[in-house]
Amino acid sequence: MAFNNQGYAIFATPELEDRVLAEFAKLPLDIYTGGKQRYRKFSQFKLTHDNQNWGIKKLPHRPFIQAKNYNGVVGGQPRYFKPIEFDPAPQVIAGVEVAEFDKSKEFQLNVHQVRVITNSVINGVTVPEGPHRDGHLYVMNIVIKRQNIAGGVSQLMPIGGGVPFFERTLLPNEAIIFKDADMWHNATNIAPIDKETGYRDILIITFNEWEFRRYGDDFEKNMGLIPSELTFQNE
Repeated sequence: MAFNNQGYAIFATPELEDRVLAEFAKLPLDIYTGGKQRYRKFSQFKLTHDNQNWGIKKLPHRPFIQAKNYNGVVGGQPRYFKPIEFDPAPQVIAGVEVAEFDKSKEFQLNVHQVRVITNSVINGVTVPEGPHRDGHLYVMNIVIKRQNIAGGVSQLMPIGGGVPFFERTLLPNEAIIFKDADMWHNATNIAPIDKETGYRDILIITFNEWEFRRYGDDFEKNMGLIPSELTFQNE
């Protein structure tokens, strides 16, 4: 299986262990996007192929940084998240095999573990920056769980926005991987079905060739930041 002619693929991913599923309820609040609806952890990895299998290695923890031209809400500032505490290799490799990555190349990954909640007083804003692209080679979104919610529809649309050419409510353990440079993506807000709090748990995984990694001293310097001053405030 590979990308279709529009540059994306839908596929099933391995289920997370119960221990990992329980961790979503303990995620720290994402203080950078405003409100009390988003909770997150974040880690970075290196992906390589050893001529037999794909494997990932966790990189030393650093802040998450996006350029302002890709994220007008919080781009350009370092965001300090606690690291994820599980091995996402089965989910990562499922997407890599679907997209038929070049086995001769190495890749750098960002992995976000996210819960968005909603209730009668909290608006379930799924994507604070709205329709966008992230400036990566590939982006993969995995829905882990949907609880007491409507909405959260995954969308792909032409660059610049417009009518989506793909709209679908991904079910638990369904994923989409797509060529980020070829399209914008979004997910609609979520709302509770009844009076109880609802939530949507996802993994967001982005890929870049190692040569163009979004990681390390050189990347941070190119973003106008001084790596030695980037202390990890929340560890």
